[in-house]
Amino acid sequence: MGSHRRLRVLKFGGTSVGDAGSIRRAARRAASTASRQRTIVVVSAMAGTTNLLLQTACAAAARDRRWPEAIEQMRRRHEETARSLLPAAELPRFTRTLNQALETFESMCRGFALVGEATPRGLDTVSSLGELVSAELFAGRMRASGVRAEAIDATGLIVTDDRYGDANVFIEPTQARLKRRLLPLLRRGLLPVVTGFRGATREGVPTTLGRGSSDYTATLLGALLDADEVTIWSDVDGVMTADPRLVPGARVIPRLTYGEAIELAFFGAKVIHWKAILPVMERRVPLRVRNSFRPSVPGTLIVAESAGRSAVAAVTAVARVRLVTVRGERSLGPVELATRVLGWLGTSGVHPLLLMQSSAEGSLAFALTHEEAPALAGLTQQLFHRHRLDGVVLHASQEVGLVTAIGAEFRHPTDVTARIFGALARRRVQVLAVANGPSGQGVALAVPPAMLGAAVGAIHREFRL
Repeated sequence: MGSHRRLRVLKFGGTSVGDAGSIRRAARRAASTASRQRTIVVVSAMAGTTNLLLQTACAAAARDRRWPEAIEQMRRRHEETARSLLPAAELPRFTRTLNQALETFESMCRGFALVGEATPRGLDTVSSLGELVSAELFAGRMRASGVRAEAIDATGLIVTDDRYGDANVFIEPTQARLKRRLLPLLRRGLLPVVTGFRGATREGVPTTLGRGSSDYTATLLGALLDADEVTIWSDVDGVMTADPRLVPGARVIPRLTYGEAIELAFFGAKVIHWKAILPVMERRVPLRVRNSFRPSVPGTLIVAESAGRSAVAAVTAVARVRLVTVRGERSLGPVELATRVLGWLGTSGVHPLLLMQSSAEGSLAFALTHEEAPALAGLTQQLFHRHRLDGVVLHASQEVGLVTAIGAEFRHPTDVTARIFGALARRRVQVLAVANGPSGQGVALAVPPAMLGAAVGAIHREFRL
């Protein structure tokens, strides 16, 4: 950790700013950090707000006349929280921000009701309004406690393309804006409170970076401004060796590599999205995950180097995964088969958990999460109606559980994989498919759904996690 950086980025998730008490605790934590070094805070919307915004927008598009009630519900919740947190002098500033956000929300909902549709562009404008209100609420609380703070809308900082709902960030113009707009505030001793989740096109149209991407906002700011650490404050103690619901003896992992963390996030660990790890990995900025409600727990530190421990760091589990196998006609080579199937997945916006190909059999298998599985109907229809033209047919589709063992040792020739298969064999767990993880630091195994818990427990015990 380079002392020359002297910048800390703190991100507070929805539960960490979910009510007046939580915001009060988070603000104290931010004030403590700001007393020692330059600090940037990134906030999510108050817990449940984003879902309420999206559900209300869809209700308006369906011409459900009850949607104005949800707007009033949002108003009441935020006004009550503000009255608990802010002195009278701060309330007018917050009220202006809340009113502007709700006016935008109501205007968009009226438009959705008029045309009977909520467009992706419109949903991006609506879904991140909660962050605007949350940032002003948090900044107001900081000022009330004596810290000079300023709420900053990330639409003026993060430049994206127009892929609404999951926009891609343009790094160079974003970095230029960060240095031009945030660094002067820091030099003047102000604490910027930045909206997570939001960005905007070059033309200024609001976009979102994907659900749960406030973490990504924080790691992006930390990486591009060369922070000495990014801390994600959430409602979990850190990254765990396994899901404690499946393995009661699971514990917090003190230290992970970036690659291990990406594998864990990609294959089911819900603590942080894998995309959020990429910016800090590229710039080697340490990332820490901690619990807002148990600050005495040190959490998990994610860095470049491992800490010399067991070959396997953790085991993840994903239930209700759909394993799909397609085959190509004899005239269709393996490369062409992969090109056609991957092309369909790409244009459909589907992100498979794993891919496996057998050139000898002329087949390709991929796994979809339960949330992605409805897209399978589109693929099935396409294959049945166009297989003569495309030379691709659906061979099999089955529900499986996906268990993944993650560890840095998978990069090196070891007996790790043999030990995994031995542990599963002793528990008579059938392995239906195997694939390597995206960073080479894990192996994913498809097993029968009923054997998912047994598989996780067997690997967890084998490596004494």
